[in-house]
Amino acid sequence: MRQSFLFILLFSFFSVSAQVTPNPSIRKKSTSDVYINKLEITDTETIVSMQYVSKSAEEELKEYFKKNPDEKDQFRSLSPMVQKMLLQEFMLQGKSSTISFQPGSFIRTNDGQKYKFLRAVSIPTAPNRKDVEPGKKYFFKVYFEKIAPGYEEVDLVESSKESDNNLTYWNFYGIKINNPKDGNKRALAAKPNVKEEIVEEEALSQEFRFYGRVKDIDTQQAIQAKVLCIDPKTNEVIDSVITSRSGSFEFLVPQSDLVFQVISDGYNEMEEAVASSVLKSKSEYQKDFYLEQIYEKPVVKVEENLTDENAEKPIKKEIGEQLTEDAFKLDKVYFDLGDARVLPESYEQLDNLAEHLKENPELQIQIEGHTDNQGDPKANKRLSYDRAFNVREYLIKKGIAGDRIKFIGLGDTQPVAKNNDEESRQKNRRVEYKILK
Repeated sequence: MRQSFLFILLFSFFSVSAQVTPNPSIRKKSTSDVYINKLEITDTETIVSMQYVSKSAEEELKEYFKKNPDEKDQFRSLSPMVQKMLLQEFMLQGKSSTISFQPGSFIRTNDGQKYKFLRAVSIPTAPNRKDVEPGKKYFFKVYFEKIAPGYEEVDLVESSKESDNNLTYWNFYGIKINNPKDGNKRALAAKPNVKEEIVEEEALSQEFRFYGRVKDIDTQQAIQAKVLCIDPKTNEVIDSVITSRSGSFEFLVPQSDLVFQVISDGYNEMEEAVASSVLKSKSEYQKDFYLEQIYEKPVVKVEENLTDENAEKPIKKEIGEQLTEDAFKLDKVYFDLGDARVLPESYEQLDNLAEHLKENPELQIQIEGHTDNQGDPKANKRLSYDRAFNVREYLIKKGIAGDRIKFIGLGDTQPVAKNNDEESRQKNRRVEYKILK
């Protein structure tokens, strides 16, 4: 008790002599992902408490779309499931982010006087760097020489440049601080920006536990599946989980209207809406989902009778129908009408393509989805995207790196036959691939 009381007294004593500016107003800064939460001038030094907010996957993608606006509309046309999977892959393939503080940094007053950097806490100094995870916050402090009384607007400068190659420097200009010439403390209004605060606001909407199991509708046995929670207003995926072997899943989600999408190999995909009225005055809600198996129609394969002469020479499997020198039609890849799921009878040709890509690691390809002109053009384009994406995902699961396979959905924009009868429309419903290099 004595030691604790003495510590409080000492802390109070040193705090009296400090000039503190919480959430200082800043005229300009070089980047939006770092904040100054507090600037404190003690008897011996200047302490700047800072916060770095690593960009989430969604924010990284928004920044990517700003630099590549032509791809934004294509992404929006995809289904929520494909968007979520692409977002995850975008982050996995992207370069990992790191942070550090430059030891050559300084605080500068309006008359040009500089106060040197002394040390940093909870962040390394360059050239050492610290890995950061997307969407997380990192708090740290940097120490400088004591700013002389009377300077009430300063700059914090890491570098004369805003950025250099892949590095972005943290420069702050016009920081308003509490540092009167007479040394007396006075109130200084902080900039009303919730992002600058250390303490995060509590979510306005109450969250609840939504849990249950995924089962086979006929056998009542547990199924391993992917469950996505979707906001029906924005069509964005709030969260997604893979069930355990017992088929169990669990979410912590807001009490609002929700849509749950359940996907499992060999089963028909299902969606079910859950109204917010059902969830009111509840802290948790249990709901089981039941999936129906896909009963495949038998595929009749016509095999040619081989003569003895042909039988002696092994027939090399062709990987699709060659259209041009670098373009091929995957003529044995099948989908149900209006559906993007790759049917099992397609696996043989796709396995051959995956094996070919493994044997030729330098090859890069682009998967292209096409449809006929029946129905809404936007829906056709989305369907073609989803089909091309699913073909790509199959190849990735077979061990092909995702950065070797681009994909695009062209809808009904590039027909190879007139759409005046079913036979010609069937020719237009196809998936092709092109060798890029």
